[in-house]
Amino acid sequence: MRRLLLLLLPALALLVAAGCPLDIRVRCDESAPCATGEACVRGGCVRVDAARVGDACGSASECGPGLTCGAGFPGGYCLLECSEGQGCPEGSVCARDVGRCLRACGGACTRPGYTCGAVPNRGGPLSACVPEAPGSDGGVDGGTDAGCQGTVSLGGRCARACDCATAGATCADGACALACETDFECPAGTRCDHSRCVPGPRLGEACDDDFECPGFTFCPPERQRCEESCNPNLGNTCRPGYRCAPDEVCVEACTGVPETLGLTCDNSLDCNRCGVCLPSGDVLRCRQPCRLDRDCPGGAQGSCEQVGGTSACRL
Repeated sequence: MRRLLLLLLPALALLVAAGCPLDIRVRCDESAPCATGEACVRGGCVRVDAARVGDACGSASECGPGLTCGAGFPGGYCLLECSEGQGCPEGSVCARDVGRCLRACGGACTRPGYTCGAVPNRGGPLSACVPEAPGSDGGVDGGTDAGCQGTVSLGGRCARACDCATAGATCADGACALACETDFECPAGTRCDHSRCVPGPRLGEACDDDFECPGFTFCPPERQRCEESCNPNLGNTCRPGYRCAPDEVCVEACTGVPETLGLTCDNSLDCNRCGVCLPSGDVLRCRQPCRLDRDCPGGAQGSCEQVGGTSACRL
């Protein structure tokens, strides 16, 4: 062995003298991870600048060897891979559910728009320096680079707010949720139920049976749409965002000229937005409610006429 070393030493010296650098990095792969504070780059362990984790970036080159730039984070976010076997350097924590080291909470979390917040972690509570998310659960909101796809529909299972596809949605009790007061604050195909947007038809929308409609409403087989009865003499007993039409059905509370103006109707839900179904001659037609002449198009004297117990613009 000693004789072999004596033969090799001159050859090594010649390589160094000739300017050929020796690659003395520790080899690494999935079965042989690098030490904490190092990253596996092209099969070799290299030291990383741990202080750069969580820095703003526009490309991986700005973060240094072994780090990547999470462009899905506001302003970019220097990330380092981690796993159960590959830990994170001091000053960062491993969010194993997303497989990345994130900047730890504390004095280093001073980036504008970032704060200490919860991150996904099946092993227990974990916090890190993450983007502020007003009105959300404070989870990582970093797009694909942070393990977030933003493809989960309302009511679907989620780990954090950025998993949800709907703008403004939060991840509440493990499901994507959007707060609301009326149906009209919810995306198409959903309605407001107990202050949350949930899938299902609204009043006036198609249904197959009563169970598809909101509580205390019904699905008449002859019309197959969700309807709610009311009594205009008792004030507005309809759900928020609706009002009681003269023919005792709840319709959207709005003002303006209905698109269905003058069309024949069975009840006010046939009149779509802002219209009511009232007599006009011998038939029922969609008309525009009013209180004064100036509420009607043109505002001419006599435009607003009395029709039974209510007032509507002349057709």
